[in-house]
Amino acid sequence: MATFEPKIVCFSCNFGWGYLTDGEVRRMRVKHWVPVLCSGKIDTTHILEAFRSGADGVLILGCLDGDCHFQDGNYQTRKKVQLLQRVLPSFGVDPRRVRMKLSVDPEGNSISKIIEEMSRDLKSIGPLGLHSSLEKRVAVKRVAVK
Repeated sequence: MATFEPKIVCFSCNFGWGYLTDGEVRRMRVKHWVPVLCSGKIDTTHILEAFRSGADGVLILGCLDGDCHFQDGNYQTRKKVQLLQRVLPSFGVDPRRVRMKLSVDPEGNSISKIIEEMSRDLKSIGPLGLHSSLEKRVAVKRVAVK
């Protein structure tokens, strides 16, 4: 039997966490890296879509409180994440599968440690495996950007 290797989607604010190269991301063993202009641009539908697409966990890397380039993007995202974590159990999804880290690391030195820690925690929880209740009750609408 193969060992479970969690799939983590990582949304990363470019201002607080830097512009990492593809080589740096591969070195950290992150397969699904999504750089964003601000963590405030992440919507709950993006997180749910990550789960529907096969992610076992979602990590959001945002700026420290008071250091958001767009004033309160990290604060707004934290509110979304906290509300989502309260709702996820009703879909059969452990809220520990969504994690938000607010810090500043433009060189990306601490990211591999954060990923390893989350990966270890997800291994103890096990694979998500979409539950039919999540698939049926969470309809994420794809919107075309013009």
